Amino acid sequence: MMNGSLQSQHTKQDELTEKLSKGQLFLAIYLIILLIMTVYQDFPLVNMIGEIGRTPIILLFPIFVFCEIAMLSKHKKLMYVTKLQKYLCAFIIYLSFVSMAYILVQFMQSNYSFGSENLLGKAIKVLIYFVVILLYVRHMQLVFSKIQSYKLLYSCFFAAVTLMIVIMIVELISMPNALTFLHSGNQPYWRVRMLTSESSTTGSIVVVYAAILVYLTQYLKRAAKTLSILYASSFLLFNLFVTGSKGFMVVILLTLVVTMVKFLDFRKKRNFILLIVVILAMYLFIAYFSAGILNSFNNDMQNYTSAYTRIGTIIISLATVFHHPFGVGTGAYLMYFDNYLDYSISLMSRFYYNVFGVSEINVGELMQYSGSDKNVGVKSGFFQWVMFGGVFSVVFFYLLAKNLITKVKSNLILFIALMFVLLSLLFIALEIKYEVWLLFAFISLFLGEKEMNHSNRSGVIK
Repeated sequence: MMNGSLQSQHTKQDELTEKLSKGQLFLAIYLIILLIMTVYQDFPLVNMIGEIGRTPIILLFPIFVFCEIAMLSKHKKLMYVTKLQKYLCAFIIYLSFVSMAYILVQFMQSNYSFGSENLLGKAIKVLIYFVVILLYVRHMQLVFSKIQSYKLLYSCFFAAVTLMIVIMIVELISMPNALTFLHSGNQPYWRVRMLTSESSTTGSIVVVYAAILVYLTQYLKRAAKTLSILYASSFLLFNLFVTGSKGFMVVILLTLVVTMVKFLDFRKKRNFILLIVVILAMYLFIAYFSAGILNSFNNDMQNYTSAYTRIGTIIISLATVFHHPFGVGTGAYLMYFDNYLDYSISLMSRFYYNVFGVSEINVGELMQYSGSDKNVGVKSGFFQWVMFGGVFSVVFFYLLAKNLITKVKSNLILFIALMFVLLSLLFIALEIKYEVWLLFAFISLFLGEKEMNHSNRSGVIK
């Protein structure tokens, strides 16, 4: 009887172990799919439903909602709540009120639309971006928390990085018509862009994925850890040499400077060595890349293209916030963007005349936004959100950065990645850059367990 009982217990344990293994395998495959979808930022769906369809993440919206309902039904309360989520939720609520207030002001002046865009409809569409970001963060943290092995988690990121390297190699071989069927347009493209619309948007992807991969190597054996670090470093350097993005290179240089300042404490031998390494990296960077960057900037200055457009839109954002300190919301901003367009052009014209003696500048690209409702926005994620939410947006970014920096201050790799991403916010859009929110979610979960009301990370098998 006893032997039969023990055999029955062993059978049940084996069945449970097999069931858990199958569940973990499914989660791993699902996470790899999520990681690939995160970096896919030129999805052809954009041609049918607009910018929100530029990433396939929008297709997961029903799954995000279903998981939220299922968890709420099971636990009777919200689970896996971090400060990151609280900040995002508060920001969305604030934007909703400001957006409705400014739309009401425009409605009272009989302004119901701008171009072909209904102001209320525009506000709701933009707010959907923020809601999807919040749900994405919660969903990624849920999936991370359900994976019971750090090594399995490492394998997922390793698979995603490997696929990206393969895509980069294919692009180099078949350029300029590389994998056009995966992109929203079939025009020739002469740079490595992976699954994004242009090379300038790949930098943050590479840094985030390489940094997380290196962070997870701490759970590997020494030889595997060394090889993995070399693999991730090669991925980063490969992209650095083939991307051709001056913004990516400039942000790397700024990140190295910030890192150097952090490790100026010479009393610690480890910090002194790291400081020497950073200074050497800065020297090599300036020696090998500065000429190309300067040539690229000179080309911008001579042709008055992207540099003027970026600066001009940032001036529009600052002018808007100066007159409307609490922001103008996600719908009426179209009106104010158009209102301050002439002011921005006038200010730049006076500046270049007084400083460089240039009497006329070509702002044709910027002027395309006049009276238009197509792709209107600030060419900077930070300043776009500041235009939306004014002073509250500045507070949001401050609290967000402070919270995340506090968590990573003891981890060099994630600190560098976080600094790079935070500096990149001055150059990249935020609404579909889900790798940014992936890094924030990862840091909040793995380096901020004390702030969560529930986590099963303590049960993770290393």
